[in-house]
Amino acid sequence: MDRLRNYGIPFKGLKEGKHLFKYEIGADFFGLFEQPLIEKGEVMAEVELNKSSALLTLNFKVEGTVETVCDNCLEALILPVENESLMYIKFGEEYDEPTEEIIVLPHEENEINVAQLIYEFICVALPIRHVHPEDENGMVTCNAEMLNQLNNYLVEEGDEEEQDDDIDPRWAVLKNLVDKSSK
Repeated sequence: MDRLRNYGIPFKGLKEGKHLFKYEIGADFFGLFEQPLIEKGEVMAEVELNKSSALLTLNFKVEGTVETVCDNCLEALILPVENESLMYIKFGEEYDEPTEEIIVLPHEENEINVAQLIYEFICVALPIRHVHPEDENGMVTCNAEMLNQLNNYLVEEGDEEEQDDDIDPRWAVLKNLVDKSSK
């Protein structure tokens, strides 16, 4: 947690109103997390804190590029990320996260660390599938050599009759019993 102290926002000493915090996110930041989905990137994160007497509102803006792995060819892939999210910080008896947008902090807390939230908002900004884009001719720009290697290991499913021929005779008897009972 000590390495994350640069991402703490001490809100107790701040006046009511809006306060802006900016963070430059790079490889050092992503290295703070175990098994990161992202290992490198250049992202600017802005956190606007709006302090009122009963509530803190955090408006997160992340924008930049990150390096991840292509789902098709397993090569490095640079993807743009852009996200804007809102979090509400309430105060209560103990720490709680009743919803995705609300965090309850104990009354005695005087700081909130936003590193995990920034990381999550960057990850949410990524597309579901990480793949190289197609070129202007509609051709895949993935590493062709790697795709060929992966195709060598591709197991194609045959029709059911071919699969039935490969079944151990002991399992075939059980399969027949199941087929008869379902009719």
